[in-house]
Amino acid sequence: MSKQEMIVRHKLFDRLCHWTIVVVGLVTFFTGFSFFYPSFQWLGGIVGTPQLAKVMHPFFGIAMCLLLGLMLIRYYHHNKWDKFDWPWMKAVVWVLLQKEENIPPVGHYNPGQKMLFRSFVIFVIAFIVTGVIMWQPYFAPMFEASTVNWATLIHAACAILMLIAIVVHFWMATWIEGSITGMLYGKVSKAWARKHHPAMLDDFKEEEK
Repeated sequence: MSKQEMIVRHKLFDRLCHWTIVVVGLVTFFTGFSFFYPSFQWLGGIVGTPQLAKVMHPFFGIAMCLLLGLMLIRYYHHNKWDKFDWPWMKAVVWVLLQKEENIPPVGHYNPGQKMLFRSFVIFVIAFIVTGVIMWQPYFAPMFEASTVNWATLIHAACAILMLIAIVVHFWMATWIEGSITGMLYGKVSKAWARKHHPAMLDDFKEEEK
């Protein structure tokens, strides 16, 4: 395939940020589940010992949230609602049935991806706020026990919900052939964009001016 047929979907910085989040996020989730849920205590071994997992988890969590926050800021302009979103939402049944001839055009991201984007924004805020409140021995003593308990509950619930969102994200990426390749190498073919995100080509033309 010639270079003239390829366009940039993800810049190098964004790809590095994305895959770093994947690595840091896995460590964060594994260490978190290791002491939130006793049956998963063995997962703490990813950083050495269960005791070390409790120490390292907040730092990995902060790194994950900061990197994810940076990526969300960089991708904000692609995730604003636009004129293409509502028609796509009304045709979501055709999307699930993969009847591509009945699916309206969308831009860089479709509404499903944009809703996932917003869920990650909520999770980042929730993790930071609740994580600080429950962080022993630094900040937790500043709050009442009931507040720490509620923060712990919300933190754990958000972790489960985010895990579900990540599974959906992975499913979306694997469902549409070429999506993961775009995040690995940064480029997709114009034919791929025309098929899955046709309005994205308009944005590409604007950037070329």
